[in-house]
Amino acid sequence: MSRSWVQISAGRGPIEVRRFVARLAERMEALCQERGLAVVDVTLHGDEDAPASVEILVEGDARRCLEGELGTHALVERSAARGKAARKRWFAGVAVHAAGADAGEGAGAGVDLGELEISACRASGPGGQHVNKTLSAVRIHHRPSGITVRVADERSQRANVRRGVERIAERLAERAARRVAEGEAARWSEHDRIVRGEPVRTYRVGRKSALVVEEARESR
Repeated sequence: MSRSWVQISAGRGPIEVRRFVARLAERMEALCQERGLAVVDVTLHGDEDAPASVEILVEGDARRCLEGELGTHALVERSAARGKAARKRWFAGVAVHAAGADAGEGAGAGVDLGELEISACRASGPGGQHVNKTLSAVRIHHRPSGITVRVADERSQRANVRRGVERIAERLAERAARRVAEGEAARWSEHDRIVRGEPVRTYRVGRKSALVVEEARESR
């Protein structure tokens, strides 16, 4: 089955946009599952509560399942750290990129386990699945790079830890490769392509900091 990256990016936006990215990533992950995409793992770049970008590795036809969600998303929220005259609309981007057949299947060699923070968490998704009944999912944070992955693809916690370490090793290798290979920066160019205006979704913040869709642009 084909795999794709669903990328949620703050572009070059400030802290308010990065916080929006964290909320938007939660919504997109839930939407992927609701629409039949299998979420393999999630990678965050930056602080977990305010990442510069989040990438969700999914199996299935992501472009078809997420039709109407790709493009610019806007949050209408006044920042407590800025004056009343400051802008209150924050923009983030959602894009889909093809993933290689071996994405999520790397080797974890070269990762110093002493630099990792590993914690168990309950997997999200529809009820009734074995993986959702136990704390088999894991969250792994690589302190030097700031990369955090959450993996729930396997049934056992040990297998998910191994997969998570492999994913971090892959992302570190990708970062190194991008420094010497300009042609491999396609996903990262999305950070500069966020268009302010005509967002596909506009949100406000509801109860428990959940995003509430205020307006959706009609598909053309």
